[in-house]
Parts: sequence; C-alpha cells; structure tokens
Amino acid sequence: MARRSRKSSDDAETYAKPRICPGCHSILWDREDVVKRTCKRCGYTWFSSMNPNRCPQCRTHRWNESRNPCKCNFCGYTWERKVDKIPKTCPNCKRFVWNEPTEEHECTKCGTKFAVRVNVLGRCPECGAVCYHCVCRECGHKWVDVSGKHPRACPECGLPFKDPKRSEMRKGASRKRIDAREGDEKAIELLKEGKDPMSVALETGLSFERVKSLKSRLDDGLL
Repeated sequence: MARRSRKSSDDAETYAKPRICPGCHSILWDREDVVKRTCKRCGYTWFSSMNPNRCPQCRTHRWNESRNPCKCNFCGYTWERKVDKIPKTCPNCKRFVWNEPTEEHECTKCGTKFAVRVNVLGRCPECGAVCYHCVCRECGHKWVDVSGKHPRACPECGLPFKDPKRSEMRKGASRKRIDAREGDEKAIELLKEGKDPMSVALETGLSFERVKSLKSRLDDGLL
C-alpha cells in the first residue's frame, strides 16, 4: 500500500506515487514495456525497458551474443572468436592448423610430451626425434611409427598407407590445367611408346621439366 500524500489539504485521500518497489527496489515497477534480459556471457538476469548497452554484472557490451569458443589442439590455448568465421591462426602459438585432430605423444628419447597431427610427421621440440601417429583409412587401425620414415603399409591390414593430406594436395594440383604448348601431343605419343623423357625432350625441343610433367600426368592417368 502506498503512503498517503502529505500535500493533500482536503478530505479526499491522495496517495503519492512510489519511486521504487519495496520488494525488488526497481524504479521500473509500473512500466509496461519492461522486458526480462539474460546475459549470455555470465547468466545474470535483470529487467530493462530498453535494449541495454552492457550487462550490469560482468559489464560486457556483447551480453546478447552467443559464445564462440575456440581451443588450440596444440598449445591448449582457449579464446573467443569475434566473428562467425573460423580463425586462421591460434593467437598464442600462431599455428595455421590449430583445429586439426592431434594425438598426445611422448618422445621415446627424451620423454617430452607434445601434441602431433594425425598422419603427419611430428618432430620432438627438444631432441628432434621423428614420429608418426597413423590412422589407416581402410581398416581404421591406429599405430605409432618412430622409425623416422614415412610408413609404407598398415601393419594390421597390409594395405599401402597414404597420407590423406598429401593425397588432397595432389588431387588439388591435378585439377589445375596446364597450358597446352606446341609439341605436347608429339611428346605424349613418344612417351606412350616407352621413350625416356630426355630423348623426348631432345626430339621435340621441349624442356626436360616440361616432359617430366607430362610423363607424371600420363602415369597418373590424367592424359
């Protein structure tokens, strides 16, 4: 109940408008446009009659934006991206492959623990020892190779082991068309006959590198 106004001189009962609600102490107690707000950063809830600029609790101006957390798979650094696009590098270790799958590895020589990419050469940051954390694309078998060389076959199924990254790079390079030059058709015919690239280069007048490129594309079935 509101208190009676002291300024009323007649017998009519006049009540003064309260400034705040005695329960929640809000000055917006009689506003009809009050909306309940919830900060998506800290979870604080409050009432406001307009779109607030920042959260009263954590004081952030991005209180109504959802979090976009990112974590580097190599150094473990966590940050929040400001745009919807995936960041190019990690702000801490500056790696371009910060979001690719990794495996924790313990060096067999010095015992240092570090993260390595799957199916990619990993080198110990302390002693320089080489390791491979491999996953077979055919049977899904996982193993670690510390021989220092790229694995040639899966020890489980025996099928040739291929690096997916190298295959993608090779496919991407194969999609690029090379400009046709005079003498390419003749060089391709000679290569199909079984002649070596050097003799083909001398006969057609093309460079040795050009003939080697044609031979590699011919071996891959692109010509």
